[in-house]
Amino acid sequence: MSAGGLDFKPTRMELIALRRKRKLAERGLSLLKEKRDALVMELLEVLREYRTLKEGVTKIVTEAYKKLAEAKMELGPLKVMEIAASSPTSYDVKLRLRSIMGVKVPTLTLNEITDTSKPTYSLADTCSSLDEAVKAFRDALNSIVRLAEIEASIRGLAEEVKKAKRRVNALETVIIPRFDKAIKYIELYLDERAREDVFRIRILKSRRAKR
Repeated sequence: MSAGGLDFKPTRMELIALRRKRKLAERGLSLLKEKRDALVMELLEVLREYRTLKEGVTKIVTEAYKKLAEAKMELGPLKVMEIAASSPTSYDVKLRLRSIMGVKVPTLTLNEITDTSKPTYSLADTCSSLDEAVKAFRDALNSIVRLAEIEASIRGLAEEVKKAKRRVNALETVIIPRFDKAIKYIELYLDERAREDVFRIRILKSRRAKR
């Protein structure tokens, strides 16, 4: 037999098994709701950090581009491009994964591979605006890397929240209601069988009494 898309046998043993499964589903639902709520709280906290950090990075980078524009005006765009092209790579980024409530998110570490305390170009052939732009971009670099790390965390947490919501919805609107329908059907079936048995027993007793 079937009820709500769930196949079962209308027996007392099946009723006991279905009640046990429903109880496990309820427990799973409770745990999933706790996980979903905790993930949402974690996501909101990460979003707050992201907004604060992004505002700071935007301010620093805007100022850096302003200084870079001034340097281009003083030195010419071609000269600035030549300096940028001849400058060695100063940093690399190391990636490792960590877990936030079972969600794998990246941790990015910025490492210096050359000495950044000294300029990589001749100070005599440049201007102070370029020095200030270089310093501003370097100051912003750690925050930019952290921003990228947070963005990846937001995507991972948001996806996990969606999964948790889908599972909660499936348990609440599909799986548990199926168990309820099946349990109700078996209960009604067994009650009807019990009434029929009682009725048959009364008839038998009545016939025996007439003899």
